[in-house]
Amino acid sequence: MSQCTNRRSFLMTSTGLPLLAAQQAVPGYGQKLPIVNDLGIGMCADAAVAGDTLFVIGGGNYGSLYVASLAVPAKPKVIGKLPNLGHVRQLMVRDGVAYVTSREDGMFLIDVRRPDRPTLLSHYDTIELATGLALSGNVAFVACRQWGVELIDITNPKRPAHLSTVRVGEAQSVAARSGYLYAGVWATRELVVCDVRNPRRPVRVGQADLDGFGDGVTLRGPLCFVATGHHARTATGGRPKPGEPEYGTGHGLEIFDVSRPAEPRFISRIKAPVRYRVFMDMWGVKVSGKYAFLADTYNGIFVIDVSDPAHPRFAGHRRLAEVQGRGEGYVLTDEKVPSPVGGFGIGKGHIYVAGGYSDLHVVAASGLANPAPAEPDNPASVPPPEPTRPDPQYSLWQPKGMVQDVVPWSAESHFVVPAGNDGFHVVRIGDGVEPVAHYPTEGIAFGAAAVGETVFVAEGMGGLSIWRGKRKLERIGRYREPGQSVKQVTVEPRGRFALLHVGLNRLQIVDVANPAAPRKVLEEGYLGLFYRRSITLTAGAPGGLVSWGHDGLFLYDVSKDDAPRAAAWRYPFGISARGGAVRYRDGWLVTSGGSYFLLRPGETRSPQQVGLIGIKGRGLWGKPALGGDTLFLSDSEGGKVTAVDISTLTAPRVIAEIEVPEHPGFVVGHKGVALVPGGYQGLLVWRYRGGA
Repeated sequence: MSQCTNRRSFLMTSTGLPLLAAQQAVPGYGQKLPIVNDLGIGMCADAAVAGDTLFVIGGGNYGSLYVASLAVPAKPKVIGKLPNLGHVRQLMVRDGVAYVTSREDGMFLIDVRRPDRPTLLSHYDTIELATGLALSGNVAFVACRQWGVELIDITNPKRPAHLSTVRVGEAQSVAARSGYLYAGVWATRELVVCDVRNPRRPVRVGQADLDGFGDGVTLRGPLCFVATGHHARTATGGRPKPGEPEYGTGHGLEIFDVSRPAEPRFISRIKAPVRYRVFMDMWGVKVSGKYAFLADTYNGIFVIDVSDPAHPRFAGHRRLAEVQGRGEGYVLTDEKVPSPVGGFGIGKGHIYVAGGYSDLHVVAASGLANPAPAEPDNPASVPPPEPTRPDPQYSLWQPKGMVQDVVPWSAESHFVVPAGNDGFHVVRIGDGVEPVAHYPTEGIAFGAAAVGETVFVAEGMGGLSIWRGKRKLERIGRYREPGQSVKQVTVEPRGRFALLHVGLNRLQIVDVANPAAPRKVLEEGYLGLFYRRSITLTAGAPGGLVSWGHDGLFLYDVSKDDAPRAAAWRYPFGISARGGAVRYRDGWLVTSGGSYFLLRPGETRSPQQVGLIGIKGRGLWGKPALGGDTLFLSDSEGGKVTAVDISTLTAPRVIAEIEVPEHPGFVVGHKGVALVPGGYQGLLVWRYRGGA
C-alpha cells in the first residue's frame, strides 16, 4: 500500500478549515506541471476531448457549452457556444452528441457534429440533481445524488426515455461497462457495483469500502479506479473531528480488481494532501496508458504512475492559482483559496483543466498525457417495455412525463398534476383518475400550488407561470429569475405571496398579488442543498417553514400585507434531506433520523431534548403529510410510502406501507385514499387500510 502524506500535517484557515498555503511546496508529488495557456471563458465545471476538439462546460454563470479547436493543442480556440444550460456539472461526448448533466436542471443532449454550431437536441427531466454521467451502449447512467442512479434510454437523443432507477446511496459519479455499473458513493465511503444487463431491472450486487468519501470512478481493463476525498474511514464509521487522524485525510486514489464485478478486490491506494473544505467538494479520475489523472479540487490535478497497480506513485501535479473563495451558491467569501479543479480532458501532451473558480487552464504534460482509446464494451441492449403489473393496493395513471406533485384545485375533486416534460394536467379523482385537461409548459413542470381559481406552476428554467380559470385555465403571468430554475412553489392562503425554491438552494418570496407583474421581495440562501420539496406552507400556518440541511429550519411569516425582510425565526438544528415538516396544531411535525418530533415556534432545544417519537425496531422515514389523524411518510430515497396512525401522537402505529420502484412525492389524502406522485411510475391512488 502506498501512502504519501501524514494525516496530521495540515494547516488551518481562519474558518477552521484545513488549507495548504498557496505557495507551500508539495514534495513527493512528482514534477510541477506548467500552465501554458487559458481559454478565457471564466469559471468551468468539466472538460472533454474528442479528436481535435475540446468541449468545456461552464463560463462565468455555469451555463454554457463551449467548443474549441485543438489544431494547436497548447492554444485551444473557441469556435462554438451553446448557452442557457443551467448549473452544469459533468460532460461526455460520443458519436457527435454531447451529454451534459446540470444538477437541478436535469440533462441536456446536444448535437456537436458541427462544432461551430452546437444545437440542442433535448432537455431531459432527471429524477433529482443530475451530477455524474456514464454512457454504455444506448443507456445513459446519471448519478442523481441522494436518490441513486437513473438509467435513461438514449437510442434516440431527441427523445431520451426513463428506464429505471437503482438505489446505491448518495452518488456523485459513475462508470459503466459491459452490463455493470460502478458508483462512487459519498459519505458512506463505498464503491457500489450493480448488474445492469437488463437496464429495466438493475440490481445492486457488490460493494467495497473506501478510505474516503467516494466520487469519481473509471475503468481500465480489469481495474477500477476510484477518487476519494474529505475524511478517511473511522473505526465507528462516523465523521471525525478536527485534530483526529482521519480528519481531512480521505483524499486520494484507490485501485480495485473488478475482473469479477460483483466481488471488487482492493489492490492499493495512494494519498493526496490532507484537506477539508466544503463547496466544490468533488473528486474525479481518468486513466490513459500507464497514468491515472486525479482531480482533487483545491489540491489540484495529479498524474499517478499506475503501471504497477499495487504500487502507484506520483509523477506530476499542478495546483491552480489562488482566487477569492466562494460558498454555497458561489457567494463570494473573504478567504483566498486555490481555484478548485472541477473536471478535465486529456489531450496530446496536455491536460485541459476546468478551474471551478477561474478558467479552463491548459497544463503541459509532455510524456504523460495522451488521449485514451475507448474501453472495449459489450453493452446491454434495451429490452422492450414491460407491461405494467397491476398492484391490488393501488391504481395507476401514467402521463408522458414524471409526476412530481399533486395539488387540490377545486371542490369538484379536481387536482393539478405537474408532469415534467409533459407539462401539467388537471384530473378528477373518483373511482380512478379521469383526465380533464392538459396544458403544455415552457419549461419542465416540477411543482404547483393553487389558491381559489388561480394555479401556480414551477416550470424550472421557464420560471413560475400563473394561470386562472374556472373550467379552462389561461396563463395570466410569468415570473423569471435569469439563469436560475424554479423547482417548487407554495402560496399562502390569501394568494399574496409565493415562496419559491430557486436554483440549488435559494428561497425567493415573490409578491403575486398582481399576476401580470409578479415581483421578488426577498431572497435568501444558507448552507445546504434543497434537493426537492424543502418548503412547507400550510393553510392556517403562521408562515412558510424552509429547511436548509446544515443550517436548520427557517420560518418566514407571510401572513401580513408587508413582505418579510428576513426569517422570523430559525430553528438551528438541521434535518436530513430524507426528512421534512408538516403543520400540526400549533407547530409542526418534523421527521428526522427515522423518528419525528413536535416543533413549536421559538423552540431552541435539540430534537433529542424536545423528544423524538418513533416505533421501536423500525424507522419512520420520509417527507410528511397529514390527512386527519393519518401521517403519510413519503421516502424518496428508500422508495416507500407509509401511512401511520397518530391519533395518539406519542404512540404511532403503522397502518399500511407500500414499496414503489421510483421516488414518491408529497402525499395528499382524499376521501379515504392517498394520492401519491410516483415519478416516472405515474400518479398512484393508494387504497391504504384505514382512511384519510
